[in-house]
Amino acid sequence: NFGVISGFIYNGMNSTVKYSPIIYLFNFNSSNGRPIIVNEYKPITTPGTWQDLLINDDANFYSAEYDMSVSINQYGDVLVGMQFINRVLLFSVNIRKPTQLYFVSRNTNGRTLGNGKSIAWLNNGIAALIVNAYTLDYDWLTSQFQIYDIRTFGYNSNSTPLSIFPNNHEKVPKSLDPIFINIVSSPSSLALLDKSGHILIFLSTLPGFYLTVKDTGTMPLITTSQACMPGTFKNQSGIHDCTLCPSGTKNPGNFTTFCIPCSSDSFCPLGSVDEVPQSALENVIQAVPYPKSPENVVFEEILIKNMFLIGSNRCVVVSPLFWTLIVGSLAAGILIIMGISKYIIKDPRKKRTRELIKKIFRHTDLFGEGELWVGGLASLATITLVCFAYVFSNHFIRQYPIEASSDSYFACDTTIRNAKFQTGLQSLAIPLANTDQQMFDLLDNQALVLNVDFV
Repeated sequence: NFGVISGFIYNGMNSTVKYSPIIYLFNFNSSNGRPIIVNEYKPITTPGTWQDLLINDDANFYSAEYDMSVSINQYGDVLVGMQFINRVLLFSVNIRKPTQLYFVSRNTNGRTLGNGKSIAWLNNGIAALIVNAYTLDYDWLTSQFQIYDIRTFGYNSNSTPLSIFPNNHEKVPKSLDPIFINIVSSPSSLALLDKSGHILIFLSTLPGFYLTVKDTGTMPLITTSQACMPGTFKNQSGIHDCTLCPSGTKNPGNFTTFCIPCSSDSFCPLGSVDEVPQSALENVIQAVPYPKSPENVVFEEILIKNMFLIGSNRCVVVSPLFWTLIVGSLAAGILIIMGISKYIIKDPRKKRTRELIKKIFRHTDLFGEGELWVGGLASLATITLVCFAYVFSNHFIRQYPIEASSDSYFACDTTIRNAKFQTGLQSLAIPLANTDQQMFDLLDNQALVLNVDFV
């Protein structure tokens, strides 16, 4: 016995806003049998917002940007979608005496257009809305339709939908255009129309099941049902998706209409499939402490420490001392062979060869300036150590600045940097060392006596 209509009214030539949106409530209980307007509502914009700057000077010509949608359910709840201001308005009408349009709440979807492109009520106070996203120039960005249990949870800008289509397991079929235009509903089902005229029909599923979309390529596309995934449940029929199990509950997949409580001493977050004992959890400190300078900050000390260090695994490969010992071992072997050959070689040609080798080693003698050929063997090991020192120094210099440096793979300790750190601050989120913690515990447990003398 009543109806709701929304549109624009002309404010006159001298008005800044040429056309303003308006919502009329009319009923049919008139003496002449014609509908009469019994109430009206003009949406009010917040001063300073982008909606407040709209003048709608071309609203007298049809444009998809100015599309509005209205839907009324059996309880007298009225939804009005005005996508050009990105708002959906919720009203209530007394169905026994429909003379007043009571404003309940509104939903605003940010600085875009398209909220409430189309609206449809389902049964039990559940509503479906097409929530498109357009730029302020009405260029399409995304499309989705959302389902809200308005009768149970209410409806405003902070409301959380029961489900959203599409989502990670309900995809838009390739044969369907991603731009949604309109929806129509029966008490339990819904049909979605895309920009290309294709239709997707959502059939209601039983408790414990959600709908899936199979792209058959034939129109209209019709959804099928599938059991709720582990960690989710659905306790009522409808086209909405399964809901994640609340924190403290779980669903390993044996139940689809409810979630079972977890143990009080276990960890069960949102959407749990199983519970985790608290004893298996470890605290992870995400606070990063300010770096500290190493014990040795003088380059000579750092160089000597890394020259004469032999570790394990990869440290052996990059150890200068290791390769120096290898070269020294070879030199010792040559020394032994030369000593033995002095007493066993009788052939004059081999003796000349031995003397030639000694002459070569004298030329490489860095310690005795060519006086001892044995010094040439020792010089080879020294040259090896000096070469490694040069390579280490060259790479260490390139570790500055620290912002552009990487791990120090040229040394055994890959964390060394060519930088010094100093700070007087300490983050409270970082746990104290054991020795420091004991001192803080003593200070916390210390009794303080405050004496106040009045003169």
